[in-house]
Amino acid sequence: MVRRKKVTASVLAALMAVGSLAGTVSADPCPRNEQGYPDLGGETITIWFNMTSNNAQATSDMGEYHVIKDIEEKFNCKFEFIHPPVGQAQDNFTIMMADSTLPDMIFCGGIDSYYPGGVEMAYADGVLFDYTDYIGEEYTPNFYNLIKDDEFLKKAVTDDEGRIIRLGAKICGSEEADLTFTGPLIRKDYLEATGMDVPTTIDQWTALFQAMKDNGVEYPLAVHASGGNDLGPLFTTNMFSSAYGVAANDYYIKDDGTVAFGPYEDSYKDYLTLLNQWYEAGYINPDFTTQTENDIMSLDSSDRVGTAMTHLYTYGTTYYVTTESEDESKALIAAPAPVLNEGDTQAALRSSSRSLGDYKYITADCKNVEACIALLDALYLDDIDLELANGEEGVGYHMEDGVPVINAMASDASTDELLGAAPQQWHTFEDADLNYILTKKYNKGCQPDALTLWKEQGTSQTLSNFILYNTEEAETRSSYQADVDTYVKESLLKFVMGKEPLDNFETFQQNLKDMHIEDLIAVEQAALDRYNAR
Repeated sequence: MVRRKKVTASVLAALMAVGSLAGTVSADPCPRNEQGYPDLGGETITIWFNMTSNNAQATSDMGEYHVIKDIEEKFNCKFEFIHPPVGQAQDNFTIMMADSTLPDMIFCGGIDSYYPGGVEMAYADGVLFDYTDYIGEEYTPNFYNLIKDDEFLKKAVTDDEGRIIRLGAKICGSEEADLTFTGPLIRKDYLEATGMDVPTTIDQWTALFQAMKDNGVEYPLAVHASGGNDLGPLFTTNMFSSAYGVAANDYYIKDDGTVAFGPYEDSYKDYLTLLNQWYEAGYINPDFTTQTENDIMSLDSSDRVGTAMTHLYTYGTTYYVTTESEDESKALIAAPAPVLNEGDTQAALRSSSRSLGDYKYITADCKNVEACIALLDALYLDDIDLELANGEEGVGYHMEDGVPVINAMASDASTDELLGAAPQQWHTFEDADLNYILTKKYNKGCQPDALTLWKEQGTSQTLSNFILYNTEEAETRSSYQADVDTYVKESLLKFVMGKEPLDNFETFQQNLKDMHIEDLIAVEQAALDRYNAR
């Protein structure tokens, strides 16, 4: 990778707090009208953009989207996109980085996915422009007002060197709408047939499964594989592992504040023992490594499942539509994350949905830094985000009760209709309004009750989504993490399915140690410490 001359704002300014950054640069050359739209002076802005598959179905040029053209008109600018060929993004990115001049901006995945060492190394190499000095009421009023009084977002948009690096990023979730969307849904009629209440402890779950089995339910607990991975939500979420105080297959924060890796902890054996007992008793569908989430919903619709571990979206678009809405007696209801013993406090191991995404970076070769900064800031305007998130009204969405509802595109939709939809990876807010989520987006069947119930389990013991790694840490992770993940997955399946005796758990732990798990834990600890110090 070619290294470039470092072009950044002063180190001193980069280390200053967000609240004291305003006024360190010259007057803003991009005046805003009464609607808040900046005048970018007719600037042509070049953007490297790896299109999603949905984008590529509509066009070969993002500039053809109707709302992108509207943005160009409103902001008095022109976008010139550089799109890598489908399936060749990494090679295209590498070639681009070796070129003499970079585009003005790099969007969505380039730096984070393909630059060795990620965003931190890209700044260290002088590939990216450090705009920290520009963050303030004059240059970035919309972004600045979002973060200035929000300590959580301040830390999220700041790196370990004190730079602001997330201008233009999509903000997902909020303090109020920090939700989890996957968990156990129980057939209400099958639960009532057992005479039991909704289970809240591990023993109650085991008793429920046995009672369902006795009543003829084929699969008291149905789980599925996940996205090409034969480990589904039973093994990748902490819904049941949290009863033992450990993360199911990830790093987490122990009660004493130190980082641990769930599968390396002694109590993980107890979790494996439980799953093995459930599997051997026939409570779990034996083909879970090959069945999809839709398969599980079909089994549920066929009256063969007592409890399904599933995403609420899939439940709402499949089982609820085809079965529950036609027969309320087959309704699904949510259960909370269980504890080990009655009276225990839930471990705060629920994954947080608060995140940032669709990162957009200004390069050190940018021709007009001020115009790019003003553009990224203006993406946070309410009306701009509305059209970028939904497309053209009447084409991409329609209004119901004052809120936008996305229109489903027909399979034979015309090119012009597809271009009237939302251009993916441009909008800046998602799932931040809890009331909207519960009443408009996830309002079918038990969806709102499940979201509200699962939200009660805290997230303070899960690692932040905004942790960053320095070059040395990134190299350690690159060297060892993939092998650890593969070994844990393979071993978990063997332990659960009885192909590996649980008496060999200590050998499993020793193998993890030999695979440098303690070095990896140290990396996570150091990164967490820096994040907490931001």
